[in-house]
Amino acid sequence: MYELLQKINIKQFIKFSLVGLINTAIFYATYFVLLQFGFFYAVAITIGTFVGIINSYIWNKFFTFSAKKKSVREMCKFLIVYGVQYISNLIIVFLCVRFVGISPELAGLVAIGVGVFISYFGHKFWTFR
Repeated sequence: MYELLQKINIKQFIKFSLVGLINTAIFYATYFVLLQFGFFYAVAITIGTFVGIINSYIWNKFFTFSAKKKSVREMCKFLIVYGVQYISNLIIVFLCVRFVGISPELAGLVAIGVGVFISYFGHKFWTFR
């Protein structure tokens, strides 16, 4: 774990965090608005995730990780990381709503916390390395 922490570039992590704040705001705003319009939370998560992925790819590729290459493989890796994050979001929201009894709005915030770690480490050490 110590070696992993040493490999984290602080400036890069701050950039990732800024992009993440914007992505989180975009995801959650989309999620919340769709819930207010009566969408089922799984559909709202799906649409919010898709909107966030587009924003995230552009900003993380060029701003955070300064990745220059253009490849289908890189995009596939990016989508796989977000696929894992998406599935974890669905599971966390489902468990929180169904078994813990909290609202879908609050459950979405809980899921975001876990997603930050999945996304950063997945992109830093796999997608854009």
